[in-house]
Amino acid sequence: MSSDPDITAYPAHERIPHPRPAVLVLPGGGYRFHAEHEGEGYARWLSGIGLDAYVLRYPLPGEHPFPAPLVAGRAALDQLRERGHEKVGVIGSSAGGHLAGLLATGTVLPGEDVTPPRPDFAVLAYAPADLRLLPDAPVSFILGGRMELREALSPALHVDAATCPTFLWATAEDPPGFPNALAMASALFSAGVPVELHIYPHGRHGLGLADGVRYGDHGDLHVPHTARWAEACAAWIAQLGG
Repeated sequence: MSSDPDITAYPAHERIPHPRPAVLVLPGGGYRFHAEHEGEGYARWLSGIGLDAYVLRYPLPGEHPFPAPLVAGRAALDQLRERGHEKVGVIGSSAGGHLAGLLATGTVLPGEDVTPPRPDFAVLAYAPADLRLLPDAPVSFILGGRMELREALSPALHVDAATCPTFLWATAEDPPGFPNALAMASALFSAGVPVELHIYPHGRHGLGLADGVRYGDHGDLHVPHTARWAEACAAWIAQLGG
């Protein structure tokens, strides 16, 4: 596996002055593929609101077990800062949101001797936060059968005061997304970390922007009320100073 992260840049329009924040986009896909509506789709939205977006196609654990996806995420954060971005955030949905949560909390696996980089803000969409809330089968796939890592790779269990401000959203019709969003919000609240949580009434897992714009085989569902999460998120990022 190459040591260089697989990143595609979607810069904001040149009329937006520098310096401007960068956002590392981590698409979902159940750690089996990279869903383009949560990759390119998010990146085009972010660049449209004045942020430089970078989609990371992180290694998939079926071929490159953990910590490979996490190591790639850390390398991507470092690379964005080396490019001169003073503020770097992460956004991820589903599996990508799980990875974004691991980056946000500075998670390290047992035996790792590193001080990982952390983002300055995080947006987690229907993201697994506590793997104990998921059925055994998908967790075993993610962990390559190493179920002893279930807690080590649960972001909600590693939140501390150094975790960045976080925006969370899910829907009440999403069995994995809803309880995990609540678990992450509770952990952030307990640690004194600024958090904004939105639970929308309708929409299945994997909605992305919920605007009906298809990328490949995904993104075709339009749920207008739920789609307002992007507007709320843009306002939240703006009040951070980004």
